[in-house]
Amino acid sequence: MNAKSSPAGWSRLNVAMHWLIVVLIIVQYLESEFMVSLWDGTLEGKAVSSTTTVLGWTHIVLGSAILVAAVIRLLDRFFIHGRPSRSEGEPDWAMWLAKITHALLYVVLILMPVVGLTAWFTGNDTLAGYHTVLWTPLLVLIGVHIAGALAQHFVFRSDALRRMVPMMKSPSSVE
Repeated sequence: MNAKSSPAGWSRLNVAMHWLIVVLIIVQYLESEFMVSLWDGTLEGKAVSSTTTVLGWTHIVLGSAILVAAVIRLLDRFFIHGRPSRSEGEPDWAMWLAKITHALLYVVLILMPVVGLTAWFTGNDTLAGYHTVLWTPLLVLIGVHIAGALAQHFVFRSDALRRMVPMMKSPSSVE
């Protein structure tokens, strides 16, 4: 790909990593209380149930998977496949809001697992608190991201949502 060309759509890898991150975040939400119990029990030297142990460690593994998937998406976007061109008819303010939202999403998707892993392996309760506090900004950014995708589709009538949702297009349009 030369510097002036853009792919017609997101790569299959990028789309797969996007939806993998979505699923992993949902699972993290559903089982996060087990991590809290494992964390508290570990710091206090108390026994925890095998379910808490398994699901607590699942939180660590899935958080690490989110980190890896986010890095893979960034590598694919900036160094391997590139990103599709900006949709026609998209106002400049919407483009800038999307860029800022995506940048902040990646910052949180990378920072949150790094801080969480560092907290876990060092036993640092302050870092664990920062890890937990990042949940709210993540949810706000996800909400803005979803609202932007819906605005792209329904207000600006662009193909941005179709490029990321495999069921909305023909398989041949994904590179």
